[in-house]
Amino acid sequence: MRRLLVSSVAFSATAACVPVVGAQVRDLPAKMTLQGVGGVRPGMTVAQVEARWGVKLRLNRAASPGCATAIVRRGGMSGYALFENDRFGAVWFDKGAATPAGIRIGSTVGALRKAYGFRLGSRRNLYTPGARDYFLRSPSRPLWALRFDVSPRGRVTEIAFGNRAVRYVEGCS
Repeated sequence: MRRLLVSSVAFSATAACVPVVGAQVRDLPAKMTLQGVGGVRPGMTVAQVEARWGVKLRLNRAASPGCATAIVRRGGMSGYALFENDRFGAVWFDKGAATPAGIRIGSTVGALRKAYGFRLGSRRNLYTPGARDYFLRSPSRPLWALRFDVSPRGRVTEIAFGNRAVRYVEGCS
């Protein structure tokens, strides 16, 4: 959904009004693609992410120096974003996320493989026996990726997007 911010400008004594189209705000929910989520891409500032998603983020800087996380809840999507040196790195959603290929929270690993085939890479999840993390990488620069965390039962539990930070296992480590 897009919202246009409209303002008016007064001219001379006639006070004629002419509408001026301002910046576009893309609220969540939005499809998660290799190009971004709701207009948000790696490298954006906190203020830019807030404006694009129409949210106010409260950063938790306790993780480590230069690293901050923020809970994101909007339009049926919930998860958290990671910022390195106040720049967007990645976002993980555990509710409401979907890709243009129809993969969403709860999709099966079979549906994931059918949607993305040989383009998927994977690794063993270090914290949950039997779980796997699947990655769909962009074929060219910028090298961003979608991440699909799959439970031991073969269901997608989280969908993430970001730069190298999307591969992190915990926080900024």
